[in-house]
Amino acid sequence: MSPILMATTSAVAASVIGSSQAADSASKPSKESTALGGGKNSAWLTAGIIIADVVGAGILGMPQAVASFGWLLGSVIIVLMLVANVHISILLWRVRMGCPACSSAHTYTELASGVFANSPPWQQKVAYGVTLVSQMMFLFGLMGVYLLSAGKGLGMVFYSQQVCLPIWMLIAGAILLPFALTAREMGSWQSLVWINIVTLTGTVVISLGYFISVGVDEVRPEGSEIVTVSSLTYAGVLNGLSTFTFGMTSQFMLTEIIAEMKDPTELPKAYAFISAPFQLVAFLLAGLGGYFFIGDAITGMLNENLPFGPTFQVTAGCLVIHMLISYLIKGVVFCKFFQTRLDGEYADSNDKRCRSWASWSTFVIPAFLAAFVLANLVPFFVQAVDLLGASLTPLSCWVVPIVLFMRWYVDTPEENRPPVSKFEWAIMALEMLFALVLMGLGTVSSVETIVAEWHTFGMPFACHCEGIWDTCACSAAHVGIAEICNATGL
Repeated sequence: MSPILMATTSAVAASVIGSSQAADSASKPSKESTALGGGKNSAWLTAGIIIADVVGAGILGMPQAVASFGWLLGSVIIVLMLVANVHISILLWRVRMGCPACSSAHTYTELASGVFANSPPWQQKVAYGVTLVSQMMFLFGLMGVYLLSAGKGLGMVFYSQQVCLPIWMLIAGAILLPFALTAREMGSWQSLVWINIVTLTGTVVISLGYFISVGVDEVRPEGSEIVTVSSLTYAGVLNGLSTFTFGMTSQFMLTEIIAEMKDPTELPKAYAFISAPFQLVAFLLAGLGGYFFIGDAITGMLNENLPFGPTFQVTAGCLVIHMLISYLIKGVVFCKFFQTRLDGEYADSNDKRCRSWASWSTFVIPAFLAAFVLANLVPFFVQAVDLLGASLTPLSCWVVPIVLFMRWYVDTPEENRPPVSKFEWAIMALEMLFALVLMGLGTVSSVETIVAEWHTFGMPFACHCEGIWDTCACSAAHVGIAEICNATGL
């Protein structure tokens, strides 16, 4: 294990242990503050929600990200990124539990307002505005990506039917809306949380199972190779890091997740000791497995590298279910925010009056339509993931939590401050530096890639077969059909 990996792991361990010590002093919630979570979710259900939230669309792009670094360096970066995300999540939880003005915070913006409650007005406005805009834009972007992926998945299930991608997205929406209209909390449909994890695992495991059954010689394209450490390129490193960042973050929803917990003090257990090990196995399995079989020639999502056939359809079906449930979880937070702000009298999820349900519907349906428009404006999955991972993810999930923790620490009387070692401060500084560099250089690189490839995407709301039809015109480069197309000259 590298010294950097050991150091970062130690920092997280220190943070978890330190958070427990803080819980015995300034950070320890009373029975009253614990109840302020106001939720019903157990630690295990919370871990399931975190897994469903974190291990989303980004996991299917892990093999391509690993290819940017090579299997050894890629593995180290995956572990480092996951450890850093657990560390930042624990920092955010410590703020939620230790800041007196944050004990009743149910949203990310309420947490930011609580931390800056005693700050000058201009700082309060900046903190609230940055937290709000970054969170809502990120949520909305994710909803668009998930709807795009669900529509694409449906097209892959029925690849012999030449139906345009926008139509598949509408069909996906028709499947989604009955659940979205009745889910006003992330744990409303508990069974869907576990189904989400099963289908996500199925997409990865079934794809890798197929690769194992046919063998490397049949799967890996000619000239494609695997290396310990790849020849690093500027764009490849930034895009790979953006994918890793996008695929491992949940801090922008963590306050809302904590608020739905029966006992918020169990968040470290749910995150660090239940969710994180599953995440690590899932990310390494998808990233290294896909890279090992296909090599550095891998493109797109993992399951897109399967030939057309029953296996391709099953994994696509798993993808559809996973994407729709992921949309559902994000949509609850997104719509809840606007309902609370614009129609707060009827925003209580326990309010069973017809007027309250009608209010919820008036936010869910427009949110879906807006996400549908966004998905059709930018119908490219990998590039959208890279852009979100480079721009909004570092800001909302790295920069804001660290700033909130630092502000709370400074404003807390010295005798009540949580224990933070010099080593952990150094780790936070490195995490902040990484986030800022990725936001700047990564965003520019992602935009340059999108601009350079824009001519290949087609116009907004065009048919966009996007490799979902088994025809030479649509999928000439797809594995299993490329040879036929080349032989026939189509």
